[in-house]
Amino acid sequence: MMKRIVLIDDHHLVRAGLKALIECLPDYEVVAEGSDGSEGLSLVEEYRPDILITDIAMGRVSGLEMLPEVKSRFPELAVIVLSMHASRDFVLRALRAGASAYLLKDAAEVELELALQSVSAGHRYMSPKVSKDVLDTVLDPNQEFDQSGEKRAPLTQRQREILRLIALGKGTKEVAYELGLSSKTIDAHRAQIMDRLGIRDIASLVRYAIRNGIVGLEED
Repeated sequence: MMKRIVLIDDHHLVRAGLKALIECLPDYEVVAEGSDGSEGLSLVEEYRPDILITDIAMGRVSGLEMLPEVKSRFPELAVIVLSMHASRDFVLRALRAGASAYLLKDAAEVELELALQSVSAGHRYMSPKVSKDVLDTVLDPNQEFDQSGEKRAPLTQRQREILRLIALGKGTKEVAYELGLSSKTIDAHRAQIMDRLGIRDIASLVRYAIRNGIVGLEED
């Protein structure tokens, strides 16, 4: 069955090149194109494609801003992120936002076909140039990193729950009430979290929680 694709990139020549490559493949067709995340969301809603290919950095609404919304409304949609950025931060942000594949813009042509085949089969795909740290993190989603990018021992699920609530600005008594624990227990957990992460202040804890996807910037 033909897979229908919506293509989003703010550079016309990039879209034209991708469309030409896709049209050479027997099982895929581009049904709509757009230039930013706002258009992408509207086009996905209108055309209900099987696959969305989107850039990260675009004009009014970026691909990363669009992804959580489009995945919440269309969870079965396979998303291929196309980017010039190979850093762990960009890749993890894209994957956590719901991307199925991460393809670098300087990738070989065959990689586009491999990415399309992978997401069509319900699998993930990442360009081989993506760093080993990224691959390790994807294989171990509990692996976390400190503010300098160094790996740290993963937190327990309870510690992640407490850290998330702290990062949302809740005090010890609020966290204790929400989790059904005593204030002393929360204080002990917070001390253990800070010791494990090598962090000494709440502001750094919040930055750590955001960096590692424990709390989202949009949460309040």
